[in-house]
Amino acid sequence: MIMSFYQQIAPYYHHIFKINDKQIEFVTLKLPAIDSKLLDIGCGIGTLSLALSSYFQDITGIDMDPEMIRVAKTKEIGISKSVQFHVESMLKLEAFTDKNSIDGIVCFGNTLVHLSSLDEIADFLQQSKTVLKTNGKLLMQIVNYDKVIKKNIRQLPTIENDEITFERNYDYRSNENKVIFNTRLTVRSTQQVIKNSIQLIPVLKKELTGLLSKAGFDHYNFYGNFNQEDYSVDSPALIVEAW
Repeated sequence: MIMSFYQQIAPYYHHIFKINDKQIEFVTLKLPAIDSKLLDIGCGIGTLSLALSSYFQDITGIDMDPEMIRVAKTKEIGISKSVQFHVESMLKLEAFTDKNSIDGIVCFGNTLVHLSSLDEIADFLQQSKTVLKTNGKLLMQIVNYDKVIKKNIRQLPTIENDEITFERNYDYRSNENKVIFNTRLTVRSTQQVIKNSIQLIPVLKKELTGLLSKAGFDHYNFYGNFNQEDYSVDSPALIVEAW
């Protein structure tokens, strides 16, 4: 059986995407109540969920990749009873979550744009609004595609440390409104190379604003990074706080 890309990189995922203290600070500032019930969408191997378990009593992490969830579950054992991990689709929130039951949804790591269309993004936002409590918040982070497209950016910064080198390149296809995201992971100890290509939806700030409003989010703030600096077209990321 051919292993999926995420199955292949799961053993090295914690070397590629290490815990970001600024993300923790951002979430705990925006969702300060310790008894808050959180959903971590696209949780990967559970790094963020487990870090947040020191602050919140009820966290569910979901990811579509079974290998990522398997690794997350091994980390969960003996660490925290406040976290659960499940293989679930971000487009089926209403199927496993009650209406108006969630205090916060966290969707970081550019997860949103892995959906296949703006319609699917609209569906996710609508379901998020449905399962969130009245004042519940949706926190999201994606790459700043306004910058990628305007400045024709073809490469993201390489992630490099003693264990891995992770190269990331973009191929924007305007006629399809798709970004082909090409990655190359080199494992330093073995020189194993793992390549992957995937299509992403380059959602612009204006588009996301319209979709949030249509989904029923009456309030939203946009930041350029997790330090809450004002968003601009030159910002490295688009961070969203919506309620």
